[in-house]
Amino acid sequence: MAEKLLTIKQVQELLGVSERTVFNFMERGEITGFKIGRQWRFEQAVIDAYIARQREKGGRDRQKTEPAVV
Repeated sequence: MAEKLLTIKQVQELLGVSERTVFNFMERGEITGFKIGRQWRFEQAVIDAYIARQREKGGRDRQKTEPAVV
């Protein structure tokens, strides 16, 4: 079965960011995309993995900054 492809608009909505931010993520190598004709496409699995990494990173950061419960 073919991997689901997302448009840049769908990625923006999923991540809650601007188009420029999506391109910034690509420039930094945080996500990958490719063009079909003139339109950018992103594999759903790539975006899901990015979200998972951010959740993991956020969880580690929160654990470092939250005070211990006594």
